[in-house]
Amino acid sequence: MAKTKWIIEPSALTNYPKRNLRIVGVIFFVLIAAFIFFLSRSVQGYSTGFTLGYYGFLLLIPLMLIFIAETKVIFDGNNRILYKKIAFLPTGSIPFDDIASVEPYEVLGSGFNYKLFKKSNRHGKGLIVSSGYSKATNANLIAFQQEVLPKIDELVFANVPVIPKQTIYDFRFFREESGVYLLRDNKIGNLIVGLILIGATVAILFSPDFLSKEGSFQKILLTYFPAAIGLALLFAATSNFRFDKSQKKIIRSTFAGRFKKEYPFDDLIRFQVIRKTTNLIYSGTEVRAEILLPAKNKTITLNLKSFIGTKKIERFLDEANTILGRI
Repeated sequence: MAKTKWIIEPSALTNYPKRNLRIVGVIFFVLIAAFIFFLSRSVQGYSTGFTLGYYGFLLLIPLMLIFIAETKVIFDGNNRILYKKIAFLPTGSIPFDDIASVEPYEVLGSGFNYKLFKKSNRHGKGLIVSSGYSKATNANLIAFQQEVLPKIDELVFANVPVIPKQTIYDFRFFREESGVYLLRDNKIGNLIVGLILIGATVAILFSPDFLSKEGSFQKILLTYFPAAIGLALLFAATSNFRFDKSQKKIIRSTFAGRFKKEYPFDDLIRFQVIRKTTNLIYSGTEVRAEILLPAKNKTITLNLKSFIGTKKIERFLDEANTILGRI
């Protein structure tokens, strides 16, 4: 299937990030046309106007996909403006000075694509500038990285002055205690729900007649499943992260500090910003820490914090990087 297409000119770059929808639209058009042909031969009795309207509506769906496939993002270097169009219809513009970055953005469960982010919402939904990819070895992705990204840097960022990050002293997401920074996180909801679910299991165990009409498997499932979920929520509610500057370690504690795991600052590879969707609906954004385990020669990720909005994520990352000594 076709992936990202682009046209590079001396002072402009045109990206077609949704060209893969063209073949999908054509396939749907052929299938729906065949369905209409079958329907016209086997179903009779409807007025000509109704029939043509119904058939036209069916064909409109694949035609819309083909039309959307012509979505393009134009980087106009002469005017220093990005233009968004669907085929010949303009849908918006962004001055180059308002662009923060173009980078890969991971979407939970569906790989990643390259997106453009504005300075006003550095970790928001972003503007898609490439098709989606599931493997870093994809030939079209490699070509995109080698040809398109340098052109974007040349047009958008070549003459932009580098403004260094400012060290943060007033922390909003961490509480400092003698050089140890505790990550603030409100987990009262998890604690309450977890206790309720565990209480439900206890109530069932003290009421043996409550599930007397259920089979043994159903009875075990209905009895202990709430407790399992409740314990998982309690585990999450009693865990916390501390950034210890003196030891240069990230410390994860669970069950009021009974269990601890420590990770050196130097083993932190990067922070991941993961946009989550549930049934194609945005359900929050997670900030994770990707940690290298040298002894096992593998990496793990720690879920540090979840956000419903995205405008505070950059501030959180700046605070974390200040503690780590990267700012």
